[in-house]
Amino acid sequence: MDVTVTVDITLAEIVAVLAILVSIGTAIKQWNHDLRVNKINLEADYFRSLYSEHLLHKLPKARSYLRFSGGKLVDVDKLVDELNQIRQDSLYFKYSDEVFYEKLKTSLRALEDYIITCSEQNIRSQENQNEVTDQIQEKMKEIYEVLSKKYHGK
Repeated sequence: MDVTVTVDITLAEIVAVLAILVSIGTAIKQWNHDLRVNKINLEADYFRSLYSEHLLHKLPKARSYLRFSGGKLVDVDKLVDELNQIRQDSLYFKYSDEVFYEKLKTSLRALEDYIITCSEQNIRSQENQNEVTDQIQEKMKEIYEVLSKKYHGK
């Protein structure tokens, strides 16, 4: 007894199966994209709540206290405290995005170390004081750039 089975697959059936596979693939891709966007939006919310007050008000205000008096950079404590507060507020990212956290921590420490070093030196000439001021400005820009890149997902 021989049993012969023939399967006739039409072009329409092949197209239907391909359409189903494409639909499933598209749905999976869209789902992954939505997860990634939701994660970015959640981090953006965290970012705003963690950094907006620091970036818009506290850091510029603390920076404004720096000045030279008798050849010394003085009133550095407010800026050092603010840099430390930003570092503390960034601990969430130590666990969720360690690369970003390390970049930010390095930038914050670079500015902190620089202003502490300058506050211990005697910097009398206006030219050298201007150079110190320019370096502080550059190091602050670096902090803002690290934060901005993270916020914009770069």
